Amino acid sequence: MLQLGGYWGIAGDIQHINIQGLVGNTYTANNQTEGNGLVGVGYFLDGQTVRFMQLSYGLDWFYLPRTSYSGTVTQEDLFTNLSYQYDITHYPLYVMAKSTMAITSRLPHYRLTVDVGIGPNFMKTGHYQETAINSDSVPNTPFPGKTTTTFSATVGVGIKRNNVFGRAPLECGYRFFYLGQGDFGSNSNQLNTFTTGPVYANALLCSITI
Repeated sequence: MLQLGGYWGIAGDIQHINIQGLVGNTYTANNQTEGNGLVGVGYFLDGQTVRFMQLSYGLDWFYLPRTSYSGTVTQEDLFTNLSYQYDITHYPLYVMAKSTMAITSRLPHYRLTVDVGIGPNFMKTGHYQETAINSDSVPNTPFPGKTTTTFSATVGVGIKRNNVFGRAPLECGYRFFYLGQGDFGSNSNQLNTFTTGPVYANALLCSITI
């Protein structure tokens, strides 16, 4: 199964970063939704037929390219002097269960599909940058990116049309991803970890089965 579409990632959360000997900084998320394309490759085996449903099982891997998120930094919880931005890229791999069923006898070439999957997401964070909001502020780069393996889950629903490309069917639909929570490294032992917060994605995509 070859899949292509677009997704809208949702990330970012308000958080307080402690600084040894100081009050610390509060990070507020402003831009929490960002979109990009996505691609996927799946391999499925036919399973049993249960009543009116044809079941299949397999593996599905997706590449969700980089999306960017931003917010502001309130230093010592008093002065909002900085803005920040960072990027996230996802590589989730799922064990999938898929059901395919007829919609109505009047549309014999169309099928309704529903699938669910769980597995690891290899989440890569990076390109953390700070920008001064006023001339008295000095930006820093305290959080280097890192790759984190998180728990992930997905559920999708679609409409499948048989015999679109010769005998190959075309399936289009909606997919929801829970992608886990990623974090960053730290350039100082005086800081605790900066995180992405829980990350979700909504996607629209089409797939061809060959």
